[in-house]
Amino acid sequence: MRLSLKPFWRRGGQASDGADAPAFVDTVPMPITGPTPAQRAAEQYEHALARVAADPSAPIAMAAAIPFCAAHCLYCEREIHVAQPAEVIDAYVGALLAEARLLAGRIGTQRDVLQLHLGGGSANELGEVQLVRLVAGLQEAWRMPAEAEMSVECDPRRVSQGHFDLLRGLGFRQASLGVVDLDPAVQQAIGRRHSHALIDDVCQVARESGFERINLELMIGLPMQTVPRWRATLERVIAMAPDRVALARYHHHPQRVPVQRALDASALPDDATCRDLWALSAEMLCEAGYEAIGADQFVLPDDELALALQRGELRRNLVSYTATPNAALLGLGAGAVGEIGGSLFWSEAALPLWQRSVGEGRLAVVRAQIAPAAPSAAAPLERGFESLAPRWLS
Repeated sequence: MRLSLKPFWRRGGQASDGADAPAFVDTVPMPITGPTPAQRAAEQYEHALARVAADPSAPIAMAAAIPFCAAHCLYCEREIHVAQPAEVIDAYVGALLAEARLLAGRIGTQRDVLQLHLGGGSANELGEVQLVRLVAGLQEAWRMPAEAEMSVECDPRRVSQGHFDLLRGLGFRQASLGVVDLDPAVQQAIGRRHSHALIDDVCQVARESGFERINLELMIGLPMQTVPRWRATLERVIAMAPDRVALARYHHHPQRVPVQRALDASALPDDATCRDLWALSAEMLCEAGYEAIGADQFVLPDDELALALQRGELRRNLVSYTATPNAALLGLGAGAVGEIGGSLFWSEAALPLWQRSVGEGRLAVVRAQIAPAAPSAAAPLERGFESLAPRWLS
């Protein structure tokens, strides 16, 4: 659903065309009383955390936002910080751990972490020492069992054998690689270039490091995409034999996302073409032996997600589909999103403001979407084109 926000006010004294235009009178603004929306969101988050704390043995899940990349790709909607020096990332890791300690103080430390996800940028922008420091600090705050579902998003253009070896040693078992599209014309249009041979090599290196699941992420709706070009991309992706393939849908919002202004809007495929691209994806992937567990996720038949779907235990949270039991998802970091009892909580996205809040000992949630008191039963998995999310993880 697309929302349109239109001006609903005029400034006092503004001129208007026409002889009979109404007169405007300047008014003195009334002082705002009561909490601001951000303050209310923070209060609601504290109440939600108190409910989590009331069950000290309940497990949790975590999604840590790493808002750093080497460059800002032209389609990306995220608030990304590019080419940051080590000291900036060091300070961010320190603030992440400080936020984790604040949360541990709210909900207690004697609980298991069932799911840990690093991404939202590229986790491989963190150096080896920074990765070790981050994971070790989270393990100090909560228990992280060996069977925890640990996933990481990496930019395949910048990840190395050393990164994969370290990540696997830290317990990460799934790597998500941002492929987007393998066609050179599309890559030229979106400012993200890499060969299919590079992606194939990176998949192989990840497997040699012991990663159990390789997830390749593609995006539909980008400039220059056509059915023949997309077919060639899918053929190359299938030949790489990833364990999972995820689809995302590009949405063009240049007024809200300034970097998208560099894209050629006239080269964007229309809605009918996007539907054809999605239908072709489902057809080719299923013919290759993958199973669709939703409109945007395809997995091999022996995948834990496919097995969970057969048992009726598959669910979806803000990270992805998961076979783990239902648990509160805590968002860590600037721009992170958490989910507790169906309610969503957004943290401050501006890095300096988020760091200042954490440094002052305050959780930086500034927006909330509260679930109804009596939520309805879980909706069935969406399998239509319309349910493709305008998301991008790495």
